[in-house]
Amino acid sequence: MNTPVHVAAQGRPQGWQGPRPPWHGRYVTLDGMRGIAALAVALFHFNISQAPHGYVAVDFFFALSGFVLATSYLPRWQAGMGTGEFMLKRLVRLYPLFLVGVALTTVVGLARLHSGGDTALSLKTILISTGINALMLPSPLTNTLFPLNVPAWSLFYELVANLAMIVLLFRLPRLGVAVVCALSAAWFVPAVLENGSGNIGAVWHEWPIALARTLYSFGAGMLIARLPQPEHRPATWAGVACLVAIAAMLMADPQFISTTQYDLACALVLSPLLVWCGSRVEPSRRFARSAWFVGEVSFALYAVHWAVIEPMRYFKDDLHYDAVLMAFVFLGACLAIAWLCVRWIDVPARTLLTGLLRRREKARQMRHAAAHPLP
Repeated sequence: MNTPVHVAAQGRPQGWQGPRPPWHGRYVTLDGMRGIAALAVALFHFNISQAPHGYVAVDFFFALSGFVLATSYLPRWQAGMGTGEFMLKRLVRLYPLFLVGVALTTVVGLARLHSGGDTALSLKTILISTGINALMLPSPLTNTLFPLNVPAWSLFYELVANLAMIVLLFRLPRLGVAVVCALSAAWFVPAVLENGSGNIGAVWHEWPIALARTLYSFGAGMLIARLPQPEHRPATWAGVACLVAIAAMLMADPQFISTTQYDLACALVLSPLLVWCGSRVEPSRRFARSAWFVGEVSFALYAVHWAVIEPMRYFKDDLHYDAVLMAFVFLGACLAIAWLCVRWIDVPARTLLTGLLRRREKARQMRHAAAHPLP
C-alpha cells in the first residue's frame, strides 16, 4: 500500500535517451496501479456511486505490499536482518505521513465540532482518540478504530502484517504461506457473504475478519514474489492495459454478479492477478511519468484524503455543484496536498529518521568492535 516499488537497476527504459528518469529501477506499472487504486479509494469515500467497489483497493494494496516487501526484504532477512531493524524501517516509511493524516483529520474534526456540524464525538473523545491514534494504535473509546481518519485502519493492519511477515511468514516455505492464505480465505469468505460486501475492517468487532483479509492478500503477494521473475520487463501497451484494468476493477458495478461475489473475486483472484501482471510489464514511455507520479504520491493521498472530504462535500451536497466536476476538483486537491506532503514533510522526515538510524547502527558497531577487538 505504501512501499516504493524499487527493484534492481535494469538499465534505462526501452527507447529512453539521456539521464535516467526518476522512476529508474522501479516497477512503474505497479506504481501507477497503486496510485490509481488510491484515487479510487478517495473517490469511493467522497461519492460512493462514482467508485462503488473502491474499497477492494485495500486488498490490492495488501497484495502489492506482500510482493514488494518479500522482493525487497526477504534477501536481507536471510542475510541477518532482525525483527527490530525491519520494523523500524517500516515505521520510518509509514509514520510521517500517517501522523500528517491524523493531524489534518483532527483539525477538521475539531472544526466540525466547534461549528456544530458533527456532534457524534465529544471533545474528550476526540483528544484522547487522537493521542492514541497518533501512536498508530486504534482507539478503545469508539467502535471505529480510527474515528477521525477512518481509512487508517488498513495502515494499522499493514503494520500487523509486517510483524507477522518478519516473525513468521519469512520462515515458512511456499507451501506454508499457501496454507496461511487458504486458512485466511476460509475465514474471510463466509464473513463477506454474511456482511453483504467485502468492505470490512474499520471497526473493532471486525478485527478477526480484517486480519484474515490482510493475511490472505499479503501471503498471495509473497507467493507471487517467490515465482520466477522476468529478467527484463518490456515497456509496451500491456503495461497501460494493467493501469486500465485496475481502474475498471475498482469503478465497475456489474449487474450480472452479486456484490459479494464480485468483491470476493476482486480480493481473492483479480488483485493478486493484477500484481502478477503488473510486475512483468512496464507502461510505454508516454505514460511512464504519470504512472510514476501517482505512485509517488499514493500513500500520502491515502493518508490525508479523509481530511479533504467534508470541506469538498459542502460544495457538492449543500451548494449542489455538479457531482462529476466536484469529483475532479476533489481528486485534484488530494493530489496537490499529497504532493506537498511528500515534498515538504515525508521526504525530509524520512531522510532525517534514516540518518538517525544509520548513526545509531554505526555507533553500535563501533561499541561492538571496541568490546571485541580482533586478535
